[in-house]
Amino acid sequence: MEKKKKWLPPVSVGILLVLLTTIGIIRISEPTEKEKQITFLKAHEKEMTEYIKNYSSQDGQITFDWETTAVNTGIAFSKPVLIVKFDISDSSKLEYNNRGYVLRVKTDVKKLNKISELMVLNDPIYSNIQEDRDD
Repeated sequence: MEKKKKWLPPVSVGILLVLLTTIGIIRISEPTEKEKQITFLKAHEKEMTEYIKNYSSQDGQITFDWETTAVNTGIAFSKPVLIVKFDISDSSKLEYNNRGYVLRVKTDVKKLNKISELMVLNDPIYSNIQEDRDD
């Protein structure tokens, strides 16, 4: 009887470690909320780029800084939206210069299934959009 009981604790601890490791690996492999948001925005990159080009007085390459993707509540009692910074450059280099342009993407941040509205929050593009809406 003594010999049978000696292997039981090490085997139990081993099985427990394997289970905990498996659970940890599964959680690590799941994408984070930010990764899901970035994936959603990248899937709609063409739509967002066309929107910016339609209202921008500048011609150039639009580059999004995906790492700046965040959820923003904006005004009190408003639904959260996604924001991402972008840049418009005339050069052929794809680089982000941080001129302060921000694209506001109105969507259900929990579901991330569709874009209901886009808005650029910075001048001079924003003033062009406002002028277009006032006409």
